[in-house]
This record gives sequence, structure tokens and C-alpha cells, in this order.
Amino acid sequence: MTSRIRLITFDAYNTVFKPRGGISAQYEMEARKFGINVSKEAISKSFRPALKTQVSKYPLYGLSQGLTPKIWWQDAMRSTFIGADLDEKFPALYETIWTRFTCADGYEVFSDVFDTLSELKSRKITLGVISNSDERVAQVLESLKLDSYFDFVLTSSMARCEKPARQIFDQALRLGSKSSLPIQASQALHIGDDLKSDYFGARDAGWHSLLLRRDKLSYEEPLTNLPSDSENLPVEITYMKELLGYIKPPNV
Repeated sequence: MTSRIRLITFDAYNTVFKPRGGISAQYEMEARKFGINVSKEAISKSFRPALKTQVSKYPLYGLSQGLTPKIWWQDAMRSTFIGADLDEKFPALYETIWTRFTCADGYEVFSDVFDTLSELKSRKITLGVISNSDERVAQVLESLKLDSYFDFVLTSSMARCEKPARQIFDQALRLGSKSSLPIQASQALHIGDDLKSDYFGARDAGWHSLLLRRDKLSYEEPLTNLPSDSENLPVEITYMKELLGYIKPPNV
């Protein structure tokens, strides 16, 4: 990368942290505490379709339709447990799961994250998070002892738009420009695991970008339809620490 990078942003889920043991296993565990018998396999089968339906009906957490992220997720979760005997137990189950995925109980940090972020902070680089998610991301980062590394957290529910829209990257530039010298798109780098939202979203906004190819979560589809021309092939890294080789060290 030829430009001196002054701002680096990260996707959150499956980039900085991941569900502890998987989402389906945690849903099953919490359900059993309420006497609800549902298998991890059944949850895995229904989770992604439920999410896709909810996104289609109520994009961006239904904020423009009067919903809140908490209500949005409640509807998605009820559809995830379709066929299970929920009756009056569901409200308490939902509160438990919502709370679990608001803190470190539900997540674990990838092993290469702390060292990489520490090195980037020592280089005086502004760091941020850009996530297509709700406001809980900031609470999760704090619970995981990661909040001190980041200068800002920008979620799609806060931005009222989501990656790959240029607007969310433009908002991140403004949040990162704390000094009298604004950060330009050519001085920013974004890292994430989604080809369209993270890699090409950032590129189309004029940023540098890297595609972090960690293992895919169980509910995610495999990466397909990569561009056929070599010029547009994504620049991939396997571990977060590899990004250090793509940026100039201080005073260079």
C-alpha cells in the first residue's frame, strides 16, 4: 500500500470475535434451561432462513418502520425456534439470549486480535469498528476488554445505513478524523470477512481493504462468485496480524 495508513477499521463478527462455541449450541443450551427441548441441528437449519426473511421484511432492523433492534431480533428468534413448545416461556428465554449476546458470555476473541491491535496502537493509528449490526457491539467489545483499543464503533443501526453503502464508510472517516488534518479515504484501510460488504464496499468508497478469510460460521454460506479477472481478485489474509505487513511503519 503506497499511502500512509492513518485509519484502520474492522468488521466485528467473525473478524474480531466470534460466538463462543457457535450460535446454535448457545441457543440450545439456554432453551434447555427453560425446559424447551430443541436440537442444535434444528436451530442451525432454521436460523439463517429466519434471518433472511426478517431482513427482507424489515431491512436495517426495521428502524424506518418503527421497530427497534431488540424487537427485530425477538421476531427473528421466535421464527428460529419454530416448532418448539415455547408457550409462555419464550419472553424469558428471549431476554436471557439477548443478554447473553450483549456480553462476553456469548463471544470469544480470536487469538491474534489483542497483539495486533496493541501493535497498531503503538504506531499511533486510529482504530475503529464498522459493523452491520445493532448497538450491542459496543457493549460486547467492552465486555471482551477490547473497547480501549478502538477510537469509535459505528454500527449500521447507528449509521442508518449498512455496508457496502459508501455512506457508512464516509461516516467512519468523519469519526476517525479527530485532528485538524482530516483523514482521506486513500489513508484508510478496512478489514473484514465479507467479500461484498467489507472488501468491495471499502474499495468502492476509495479505501484500501483486506479480506480476512477466517473459518466461516455455521450459518454462513461459502464464499462464491469471486471475480474472474485478476485485477479484481481480493487481497486475502488468513490471520489478522498479517495486515501489519501491508502498512508502512511509523516515520516511513
